[in-house]
Amino acid sequence: MAATASAQTRTTGIPGRFILSAEGRHLVVDASAATGGVAEAFVAQELLVGALATCAQAVISLKADEMGLTLRGVTVDVESSRDPDVRPPVYDGFTMDFEISGASQDDAETLVTFFQENCPIYHTLASAAPMKVTIRAVA
Repeated sequence: MAATASAQTRTTGIPGRFILSAEGRHLVVDASAATGGVAEAFVAQELLVGALATCAQAVISLKADEMGLTLRGVTVDVESSRDPDVRPPVYDGFTMDFEISGASQDDAETLVTFFQENCPIYHTLASAAPMKVTIRAVA
């Protein structure tokens, strides 16, 4: 069975501010300053890289449990870039930096590789633009 998701947005009466809804949950989202918003709440680009980072957290947590690892913490920093002059606009690269506390470097690399092999968001974005990944284990 296919995994599906749906979301809806609606205007709020405030220029450049929207409500994003999915299955009864709601999030305030702003347009970026470049598109007429105030960018006080999350903007679309942040939601995109946030989705990638949270997929990484979920998959790594699952694999760490399977491996019997008790991690002290996982930090995933994700950055995207795009050339504002390129039309149509596309993201031209992503950088992911993993810091995994409580794992050896080998285990940290195993966890990130499992994420890379199993996250559909990662595969979709990596097929569209270069993806640079760094992994740092902190004992």
